[in-house]
Amino acid sequence: MPRAEREARMLDAAGTAFARHGFHGASMDDIAEASGISKPMLYNYFGSKEGLYSEYVSRSGRALVAAMRDAAPPDASAEERLTAGISTFLDYVDEHRTGWQVLYHEVAAQGGPFAAEVAALRSRVVDMVARAVGKDESSEAFAHALVGAGESLANWWLLHPDVPRAELAGLLLRLAGFVEEPRPRP
Repeated sequence: MPRAEREARMLDAAGTAFARHGFHGASMDDIAEASGISKPMLYNYFGSKEGLYSEYVSRSGRALVAAMRDAAPPDASAEERLTAGISTFLDYVDEHRTGWQVLYHEVAAQGGPFAAEVAALRSRVVDMVARAVGKDESSEAFAHALVGAGESLANWWLLHPDVPRAELAGLLLRLAGFVEEPRPRP
């Protein structure tokens, strides 16, 4: 099996274990068994459980940031960029639930061992949102608020998977002021 494929299998198994049990509860034995790789091979690739976790967080964060960055062309309107970014974020959460759970756990940990790395990724997302919505001083504050709302909504969605993604995207766009609230019928 090629190295890249073996590494991806180990990281996928690790992500599932970390999402289910947290960093401390996940065992290298279980990750090795789930990935079909020996425990010494895990250590050979990642050095430690911390190294494995760090690489999983990095890989998940890079995938999310790259997808959001590439969601719309740079010359698209603010509404188009924000709509594409929100849709891409929700796609990521839906398709990579374990990755999102691990990333968000680190955001919520506020001071956990990998919180600085995830905070840097979150900062990149905030910067992208701020650039999408405008250039004034309030753009950064607004971007922080919208990213926080998106994170909270994504976690709520994990508990309510029957709610359509389009409904959640519409809610975030209404919060951002790009879509008007539906008017009640008389």
